[in-house]
Amino acid sequence: MDLSGNVEVEISPQTPDRVLIGWRRGADWSTFAYVDEEFGHVDPEDVLWWLLNQGAHLDSIRPALAAAYPDFDPDAEIDHATMPDRTEQRAKDEQRRLAARTEG
Repeated sequence: MDLSGNVEVEISPQTPDRVLIGWRRGADWSTFAYVDEEFGHVDPEDVLWWLLNQGAHLDSIRPALAAAYPDFDPDAEIDHATMPDRTEQRAKDEQRRLAARTEG
C-alpha cells in the first residue's frame, strides 16, 4: 500500500483498540482499520508511524492527526524517535573523551 500520492487523509478512532484510517487518491477513497489486539489500545504514535511507513507525507497527515488527536504533537514524536536525547548523548560523548584521555 503506497500512500505517497494521497491528497487527503482522515483518521477516525472507533474504539480504544481500533482506528479507521481513510485516504483519497483522485476521486477514490480507501480505508484501513488499524486494530491493536495485542495491547488493546491504539496510540496516536501508532497511527503516525503506520502512515509514514506507508509512504504518507507528514504535511498531508498533520491535519488529520490534529483533528483526531488534538493534544498529539507529531513533530515531537518524530524527534523523540529519531534523535537521541541530546543531553544524554553529550554526557556519553564526554565520558568517552575522558576515558580516551586517561587511557592515552
